Amino acid sequence: MVRFCHLLAQSGYQIALICRHQGGIPDEQFPREITFYQLSSTSLSIKYTEIRNYIDDFQPDIVHLHYLAKDCIIPALRWPRSYRYLISVWGSDINIDAGKLLNRVVQSLGLLLCDRIHILSSYFENKMRHLYPMVKRKKLEIFSWGVEYDFLSKRIPDEERILRELLGIGLNDRVVLSYRNHRQIYNHHTLVRAIPIICEKYPEAKFIFTRSSFDPLYLEKTRRLVEELAINKNFIFIDRWLDDAELRNLRHLADCIVNIPFQDGLPATLFEIMATKAIPVITELLSYKPFFIDGENGYYLKEPTNHYQLAEIIKKLFSNLEYFRNKFSTKNNSYIREHQNWSKQSARFLNFYTTDN
Repeated sequence: MVRFCHLLAQSGYQIALICRHQGGIPDEQFPREITFYQLSSTSLSIKYTEIRNYIDDFQPDIVHLHYLAKDCIIPALRWPRSYRYLISVWGSDINIDAGKLLNRVVQSLGLLLCDRIHILSSYFENKMRHLYPMVKRKKLEIFSWGVEYDFLSKRIPDEERILRELLGIGLNDRVVLSYRNHRQIYNHHTLVRAIPIICEKYPEAKFIFTRSSFDPLYLEKTRRLVEELAINKNFIFIDRWLDDAELRNLRHLADCIVNIPFQDGLPATLFEIMATKAIPVITELLSYKPFFIDGENGYYLKEPTNHYQLAEIIKKLFSNLEYFRNKFSTKNNSYIREHQNWSKQSARFLNFYTTDN
């Protein structure tokens, strides 16, 4: 989302981004070229005034509303418009407001009146066309976000060595990483519960979790669970925001990366993992199906809360680590480089955002 807008801003466009949140990006790291309006739970009438004033003050070339909700009608209610109005659909947001007839009617009007709609996959396109059949197909464009393959695939051994020393990880210690936002939807506790089972066979294994955008109550539950399971020496928690380079080094440090959310509309995290040699273990979600085959790209955890099953998968990987790393990373790296590489898709993004449908 932010990368899209940053690209447009660097190409000379004034971008107004309207979204529920900044993707967990702190204010000091949010690109200065983009103005940002955060949607809230206030009434539609209040948001109508706020968003209209925001657009009038900034006078953008492009208004990008990221996250489908009834708010999508507001930027559309200007005629004539001096800006292009684009909506990107995250995934699960298709369903959130669609259950109530009035919400769906309001959203339908916003979708009809906007200029373009970006959607992530054919699966979400089918859901969109089922819920909003009046939206013309030519207005929709399907493409994934892509990742910066050249940056993500680059290993820097000296930085990895320093990171191992800082985190107290030995050269031969096996490493598992779980780096999504520390919130319940990302299901970190299933991995935490698997740790003592894995460590019965691999006592020196280390399990790294990152904070990112977090829920304090969920984090407190995590800390209590670690104490109850007596796994402090195997559990590593990085309690600060990490920049892109630090996260890249962590992914390269890991032998296995666990990504087992209960739902996920956007497979960007999966693509980041597939750009490294780390082995992905992920939830079996419909949004991942077009990009990931069990046993060919890594492994699915069939039951998201089954920590016994997760422990067995990781122990299997640890039993022949180099074989599995080479087997999966060869195919994964090739796929990301050719099909999900941001540098190859950026021209297409620019064309989509700046030309008529």
